[in-house]
This record gives sequence, structure tokens and C-alpha cells, in this order.
Amino acid sequence: MNGGIGISKLITLLLVFLVLILSSGIGTAAEIFVQPGESIQAAVNSAVSGDVIIVKPGTYTENIKVTVRNLVIKSESENPANTIIIAKDPDVDVFRVESNKVSISGFKIMESKNDHAGIYMYQCKNCTVENNRLLNNTIGVYLKNSEYNLIRGNLIGKGEKGIDIEQSSYNTISENRASKNRYGFYLPNSEGNVLSNNILSENKDYGILLSTATSSTLTGNEVSNNGRGIHLGNSDKNKISDNTIVLNKVYGLFICPKSDRNHVLNNYFKNTVNVEANNGTGNIYNIEKTAGKNIVNGPYLAGNYWATPAGLGPSEITPDNDGDGIADKAYRLENSDYVDRKPLVAVKIQEPILPVANFSENVTGGSAPLSVMFTDLSENEIERNWDFESDGIIDSSEESPIHTYTTPGVYTVNLTASNENGSTYSNIIISVTEENADKKQNSIMNTPGFEVIYGAFGLLAVFIYRRN
Repeated sequence: MNGGIGISKLITLLLVFLVLILSSGIGTAAEIFVQPGESIQAAVNSAVSGDVIIVKPGTYTENIKVTVRNLVIKSESENPANTIIIAKDPDVDVFRVESNKVSISGFKIMESKNDHAGIYMYQCKNCTVENNRLLNNTIGVYLKNSEYNLIRGNLIGKGEKGIDIEQSSYNTISENRASKNRYGFYLPNSEGNVLSNNILSENKDYGILLSTATSSTLTGNEVSNNGRGIHLGNSDKNKISDNTIVLNKVYGLFICPKSDRNHVLNNYFKNTVNVEANNGTGNIYNIEKTAGKNIVNGPYLAGNYWATPAGLGPSEITPDNDGDGIADKAYRLENSDYVDRKPLVAVKIQEPILPVANFSENVTGGSAPLSVMFTDLSENEIERNWDFESDGIIDSSEESPIHTYTTPGVYTVNLTASNENGSTYSNIIISVTEENADKKQNSIMNTPGFEVIYGAFGLLAVFIYRRN
């Protein structure tokens, strides 16, 4: 009886555990493949949390709504050029996401019109949009009331707005390229977003427009050849640093009178009008000189680098007599009471000075024994080493040594000149021959007994002649 009750309880517990597993989605995640001619929306509708939808290369014409959380939708090839999604209804977003932890990657997404987006994310958290091409949409990626999402590595062009972040906070927008839109990035009524290492070019009106956007960070971006570079309207406490802002038509940076406590530091400006800095409160354009590599490879962080296309910017023409990479004179921003007190200057990096090995010798050849005097003529060296006999052994470190060759042969004399930056060398050939014939003859004639031997040979020669 008790055994039967135990088994019944065990079965009940197992059933409860099974229900919990099924309801939580644990162990049910699957890969769902979508072939050309099939529907991505149908795959989404059949998916549960944790599933991965893999789309085969091809062209798909549809609008897709995603409400399943923790879902991955990606192209199999990871190549946006061959997996294309075109809006079936251009008055609807291509992707509309209303859930958390959704990832969309590897697609070419096109033709959503009339204020609709290639990817629209509403009330989303922790979603990822990565490695897509969003072209010919009114808005490329549109975040509304969304937080902590990642938009990375996308190409967004030929629309009204590349990325629109409205009433959305703490999102990361990184390594994207927005080109040939009206606005590259547009951030209205947002807070705490990070825009890093993006390229914004050839956008008609603005590269980056902040409107009532606070506490955002713009760093490492390249903002070039737009109508206007970066525009701050009614936007406070933003940090704009380490950006390259060049060749924008109207201005590089605009800060309206109601934009306060923004930090503009360590940026590279090169525009006909670099900045329109209206007199908001507490905006900062430099810090105290601090050790660290700056945007023009100088040794200190301080202010910004101010250049112009004509080569007449303050950072280009102001002296830097102490060579610290900071101009000797402060720069008052155009039509503004604001001053960059420590504008950066490009530091001239001195090339290391190498030694130049050179020497002279009084003779280059002769018979053994041959004494040769060498004279060091090197430049910039702090150490010299001579090898007279081409055997790899250092024979001297003197400035003007004398070496005597006693054995006939051909010798390569090598001088190595060194300093803290390196070494160079120079060499010549010394030819040493045997003693010449005259020296040998004189040596024999001066030998003791030579005259007696010579006279004896003479008498012998006369005797032989007379006998014949």
C-alpha cells in the first residue's frame, strides 16, 4: 500500500517536472532552416525561445514580425549580398521586433518606405542587429523605447535616417557605416547611448544629430563629407572625444545655446568652419595636460586638434616651442566666448640617428711585412671595433690603430661603428704579397761569406772557358 502511494507520488513529480521543462523551453531549442520560396515569418511563428532560424541564400519578399524572445534569425552564408529581404508591403517595417534578446544578422534588407524601417525595435532589451546591409529604407534601424541593445557592423544607406534612436537609452552603436542618408544617426530624447568607431560620410544634412539627448558618448567616429558634422541641440552632459571630424560643408560641430556641460576633447577637426560653439553653460574643450597618446600621436592629452583645408588652423600655425605637442597659445573658438586653452599640435617625430661608419688608410697593399695605419672617420658613433684580418675577431677599438701584416694574403678590413640606435660598418681590401726580388737579392749579397762563394764561382767559370 505504502509502496503504491510512493510510486504515485513519484509519477506526479515527474509529470510536474516535465511540464516545467516544456513551459520554460529548456531542451526544446532547435535550428529551423528556411529555403527560398518558404516564409521567414512562418519559421518565426513556429519558433520558441532559444531557437535559431537559419535562412538559406536567396531573395525573400515579406514583412516579418517577431514577438518570440531569445530568438536568433541569421543568414546561413553570413553574407548580406546573397540573402536579401525586400518589403512586401513598403508601408510596413521589414522587421518589426517586439521582444527581448532577439538577434538579426547577415541580411540585405530593403524598400521599407513612408517613415517605416528596415528593422524597427519597439520596447526591446538586449537585442543585437549585426552585419546587415540596410538600403533604400526610410529608416535603416529604428529603436523606440528600447534599452541595452547592440547595433554593430551594419552598412546603412540611401534613406532618410540611417539609425534613429528615439526615447531609447544605454544602447551601443558601434562599427557601422551610414552613408548617403539625410541624417546618419539621429538621437532624439535619448540618454546614455554609446556611439563608437562608426563611419558617417556623405549624409546630406547631418552626420550625427543629438536633440534633447543627454549623457551620451561619441568616441572614435569618423564624421566626414557630410552637410554638417555633429550637431547638439538642447543636449547636455555628452562626451565627444577621439573623433575625426573633417571636410563637412557647413561646420564640423554645432553646440546650441541650450546645450550645457558637454565635453569636447581630443578630436581632430579639419573643416572650413570647425565649430559653432554658442554660449551654453559649462562646456569644456580642454583638460590639464595629462600623459597619454593623443589623436595626432603626441605624448599628452589636453585639448583638440584644429586644422582647416587651407592649412591655416590654429593647430597648424601656432608655435610649440617646447615641443610637447601643445600649442603655445590658446584658441578662442569662432564667434564664441569658449576657449581651447591647450590646442594640440602635431609633434615632429625625430628619426633615430644612426652612426655612419667610415675610415681611411695610408696604404692598401704591399709586400710583407706590411704596416698599415687606419684612421676612424665615422660620424655619430660612441663605439668602434676593428677587424683587420677578416676572421671575425675584434683586433682594436682605438681611433687610429696600426696593424702589421706578416703573412701574404688578401685581407678584408672591417670597421663597425655603433651607438644606442644601431650599428653600421665599412670595409676595404688590403693585399699583402711576398718580399720582392731586389729585397731578396740584397739580402743574399749581404749574407756573410757571399763574396768568397761568388769569387769561387768566377774562377771556376774562367777555368771552364780556357779548357774549351
